[in-house]
Amino acid sequence: MHLLRINLINVRRMDKQVPREWRRYEYFNPKIVLPKLRKIREEISITNTPDKIKALRTNKLKRERESWDAAIFCQLLSLTLKKDILFSREEHSDFDSIFTWNDGEVQSFAPIQLKELVPAYANPNANLQNIINSLSKYSGSDDLIVGIKINRRERIEFSDIDTDGLKIRELWMFGATTESQSHWSLLGEVMSGKVHQYEYELPYI
Repeated sequence: MHLLRINLINVRRMDKQVPREWRRYEYFNPKIVLPKLRKIREEISITNTPDKIKALRTNKLKRERESWDAAIFCQLLSLTLKKDILFSREEHSDFDSIFTWNDGEVQSFAPIQLKELVPAYANPNANLQNIINSLSKYSGSDDLIVGIKINRRERIEFSDIDTDGLKIRELWMFGATTESQSHWSLLGEVMSGKVHQYEYELPYI
C-alpha cells in the first residue's frame, strides 16, 4: 500500500512548540472507544427514540457525535500511516481534537478540525465545495489537519474541487461505504490533486 507523502508525522513534537495544555489532555485509543460507542448506538437503535437522537443529531449529543467521528478518523489514519494514534476530546476554536502518537521515543501532536457533509435529510443544500471554502477562515493554521466526513451517497469529482488559498497542512475525506458502517473509505492528498483512496473493514464500529 502506498503511504501518503504527508507531513502529519512531523507536525509538532513535545518541545517548546507544543502548547502545555496539549500534554495534559486525556487521550483515547479509538480501538477501545469505538466498540463502546457502537454498543450505545445499538442499544438506542432498538428503542422508540426519535431518529435525530439515534443519529446523535441534537445539540446535547453533539459532543458524542464529534467523538465518534474523531475516533473513526483517528483509527483510519492509524491504519493508513501504520501508527498507534490516540485522540483527545478537547475542543478549541481552532480544532476539534488533538491527535498524538509516538515516533520512537518522541511524542508528536497534530491539531484536528472535523467537518461533515451531512445527510441530505439534514440539509439538502449542503455541498462539499462550500465546506472546503469555509476552511479559509483557518488562516495561519499551517499545521492543521482537516477531516471531512462524507455522510451521504455522493460522487465526488476531485478535478472540480478548488482548494486554492487554504492555509492548512492536510485535507482528508472519509465515509462509510456500507449501510452497516463496517467498511470505510479514506481519501488523502486532496490538496495535491493526486487523491489516494484507502479501503478498510472496521467490524467493531
